[in-house]
Amino acid sequence: MKKLLLLLFIFGGFSMLQAQEQYNDTKGFRAGFAAGYLLEIESIGGSIDLIYQIDNKWSIANTNLFTVNELPNKERLKWFTSDLNARYNVFDEFYVLAGGQFLNQTLIAKTYIGGFESGEQTIGSANFGANIGAGYIYHLLSNANVFVELKYTLLANESEPLQSSSYLQARIGMVFDL
Repeated sequence: MKKLLLLLFIFGGFSMLQAQEQYNDTKGFRAGFAAGYLLEIESIGGSIDLIYQIDNKWSIANTNLFTVNELPNKERLKWFTSDLNARYNVFDEFYVLAGGQFLNQTLIAKTYIGGFESGEQTIGSANFGANIGAGYIYHLLSNANVFVELKYTLLANESEPLQSSSYLQARIGMVFDL
């Protein structure tokens, strides 16, 4: 009888721990980092992610991505993007997202006189746009997760350095429950 009671208490304790763990996964903050590939400028960048999980279906995510790309003639293009997206879990850990984005571009062009570099010219522009996309989160440990995400951004105005109004971004990274 004592062994049976001990077994019931152990089972009850594990059930309570599991219920507590599931509750922690559905609400709260997450933070992480990722590597992303921007198809428009063919460059890899790094991002920092902050996510607030409202419930088991809805979350709000902020992504800040920075990338630098070397262009022909030794020009350099820097992109900084900041997103704010609403995410909805469709099935299991597969989610769709929609939101807005701020894009700041800086083109650093070198000027040459007689074949020698004489200086740099910086051209900057800023645009706002809208995002749509999808992603998947895979739980590695109780507080560590791996995610993949594909996002399409449509910009409000034509960007001067690239003469484009939209681009595709793919990311893979890790996010941690706080």
